[in-house]
Amino acid sequence: MTSLAWAIVAIVAILVALHMAGGFVGLLTILAIGGLAGWLAGKYMQGRGFGIVKNVLVGVTGAAVGGILFGLLGLHAVGFIGSLVTATAGAVVLLSAVRWLRTS
Repeated sequence: MTSLAWAIVAIVAILVALHMAGGFVGLLTILAIGGLAGWLAGKYMQGRGFGIVKNVLVGVTGAAVGGILFGLLGLHAVGFIGSLVTATAGAVVLLSAVRWLRTS
């Protein structure tokens, strides 16, 4: 079941990355922010990261979740730090939802 969940996250992350990236450099930036955000969220939620691939997947998907949530609040990320904060917050929400679904 866990592998299926990670496969779904991977598909969503790839689709989000392709939609958000304006080119190769944009894609590399998204992957770098996603990896860092996933690692930060993993450190916050469980005290360690997930490994480079899962960190990127969690971070990129978290960036989409964070962008939606921040947009609903009327907030918009500006620059690298803003994008990192948005992606990390979204990744924490994503991991919290996964944890909640797993325990229910």
